[in-house]
Amino acid sequence: MSGTTTSGAKLGFGAYRITAGSPVHERALRYALDHGVDCIDTSSNYSDGASEELIGRVLSTHASRPRIITKVGYVQGQLLDQLKAMESMDMQPPDIVKFGDSLWHCIHPEFLDVVVSASIDRLFPAGRAADGPELVVLVHNPEYFLQHAQQQGMDIVTARHYLYHRLRMAFSWFEEAVAMGRISSYGVSSNTFGSPPDAPDMVSLEECVRAAQDSIDAQHHFRVAEMPMNLVEHFPATVLNQDRGRCTTLERAVELGIDVLVNRPLNAIVERDLIRLVSHPMPQHIVHPDDVERRIHQLEVIEHDLANDLLAESGNAHDERNRELVGEAYRVAGALCQSWSSFNGLIHWRDVRRQYLDPRLEAAAMLSERSARMSDHLAHIADVIRVLDDIDVMYAREENETLEELRRSMIEIFRLDAEMPLQNVAIHALRHSVGIGTVLVGMRRMEYVEDVVPLLDLAGGPFDRSTWLRVADELRRLSEEPS
Repeated sequence: MSGTTTSGAKLGFGAYRITAGSPVHERALRYALDHGVDCIDTSSNYSDGASEELIGRVLSTHASRPRIITKVGYVQGQLLDQLKAMESMDMQPPDIVKFGDSLWHCIHPEFLDVVVSASIDRLFPAGRAADGPELVVLVHNPEYFLQHAQQQGMDIVTARHYLYHRLRMAFSWFEEAVAMGRISSYGVSSNTFGSPPDAPDMVSLEECVRAAQDSIDAQHHFRVAEMPMNLVEHFPATVLNQDRGRCTTLERAVELGIDVLVNRPLNAIVERDLIRLVSHPMPQHIVHPDDVERRIHQLEVIEHDLANDLLAESGNAHDERNRELVGEAYRVAGALCQSWSSFNGLIHWRDVRRQYLDPRLEAAAMLSERSARMSDHLAHIADVIRVLDDIDVMYAREENETLEELRRSMIEIFRLDAEMPLQNVAIHALRHSVGIGTVLVGMRRMEYVEDVVPLLDLAGGPFDRSTWLRVADELRRLSEEPS
C-alpha cells in the first residue's frame, strides 16, 4: 500500500427496502441527495416495482441528477402472475429459468423489452429527457442459470457456454437500447463475481466483457459490474479468479475499465447466516435480565386484567369474535414470558417484534379507545414498549460484544480511530479500496443517511489486495480462537 490517501469511492443509496407511499423512505432519499449521495441503486423487483416508483416521484421534483442503476432478471410478484397467466396460453417469453414456484428468472430480449420499458416508466413518469439522469441497467444475478443447470445435472462447461450465450443475446438488446437513447449503459450484477474459478455458479467479469465485445465490438457499452463485498466477504479483492489466476476481480475491473459497485457492505452472509457488521448504540441506563423478566411478568398480569375489563365494558364478553380480537391484541407480555431470552440473535428478535408484537400493540391502542380506562391502557402499552426496547438493547449489546474483537482488528488494519463504530469502519475500508467506484448502502431511514454521509469527508487508503489479504488472515485467526 502506498503512503498516499484517496478521496474515496462514491456512496450510493441502496433502495432494496424502500417503497412508494412511505414518507420515511422519501425523506431519507431526499436527504441523501441533498448531502452528496449521487447514485441510486434499485431493481425492477424491489418492492414489486414500488422502489422504482418512489425514486421516480422524488427525482421528478428534485434538482439533482444522480446516476440511476436498476436491475432486471427476477420474475416475482405481479410480473410472475402475468407470466404464469401467459404460460397457460403458451405465450410466455422463452428461456425462463424456473427456480421455484415463487421465483423465475429471465434475460431473454423479449422479456428485457417489457421489463426495461416498465422500469423506465416508473423511474421517469413524465418521460425520460435526453439531458436527464444517467440510467444504467444491469442483468440481475445471471448465476441463477448456472445454479439451475447444476440442479438439472448439466456439466459446468456446458452450463457456462449457455450462460454466456444468453448474456450475448441480452447485451445485443442492451446495445440497441443504448443506440435508441433508452438507457445510458449496461452491465451485470452478480453475487458470484468473487467466487473461486472452479465454483459451479461463478460468473467471470472478464467473460462478461468478452460477451459484450462479441455482441457488438470493442466500443460496447458494458460499463458497470455490481457485487457484494464487506469485511467478511472480501473475495473480489482476494480471490485470484481472473486471467487464469493472475489477478482478482477488482484488479481485472481496473484493467478493463469497468466501474465496480459493491453492495451488502454491512450484511455478511456466512453459511446462510447473516452477520450485521454494525456497532449498536447503547443507552445510558443499565438493562439487567432479571429486571426485564420481572417487568414482563408484572405486565402479563396487568395485560390480563385490562383485557378482561375491556371485554366487560364492551358488553360482548361472550361474543367469540370480540374475545378473539381482544385476546390477540392483549397478548404481548404473555407471549414473551417464556421466549423473550431465547431468540436467535438481534435480527430474529427484531423480525418477531416487527411482524407480531408491534401490530398487537397497535391493535390494543385502537381497542383501548372503547374503554373508560383508556389512560390506563395507554400507560400499559407505553410500559410494554419500554420493555421491548430494553430487550432490544440486550440483544444489541450481545451482538456488540461478539463483534468487538473484529472491530478492533479492522481498526488496526485500516488505521482508524479507536472509537469508530464497526459500520463506519466497514464502509470506509470499501470506499478507499482500489477498484471500487461506489459503495451502496441501505439508507431507508434518516438516521442511516446521517450516519453514513460524514464518511464522504474521511480520506484514507488506498487499500489493495495486500491489505485485504491481511483482513483474510485476521478473520482466520479470529475463527480459530476458542470462544
